[in-house]
Amino acid sequence: MRVGSDSVPETLLRLALVYAGLPEPELQISLSPGNPYSPSGDMGYRELKIVVQYEGSCHDTEAQRLADARRDRSFREAGWIVIHVRLDDLREDFRGVVRLIKAAIRERAA
Repeated sequence: MRVGSDSVPETLLRLALVYAGLPEPELQISLSPGNPYSPSGDMGYRELKIVVQYEGSCHDTEAQRLADARRDRSFREAGWIVIHVRLDDLREDFRGVVRLIKAAIRERAA
């Protein structure tokens, strides 16, 4: 683990991205850096406006789902691509997530 990672699954996701040849993602990426009230994501690529959210079981409550929806809406309204990751993705070694992120990077690079 490294500073900024909130959990072991987030660390495994970051390592899977790097192992797949993707750039090292920024951790705890804030929509508005320096604003303590700004929505933030678990990791992402600021220059490409791609944010990745690992959603463990704590995201299953109604209150958390509503908060997540507000956070995601803020990112999308600012032009970001939001990618959600769940336990099922971890079980498949994040292969599908890696494909999604590579496609998002290609889209942004075009």
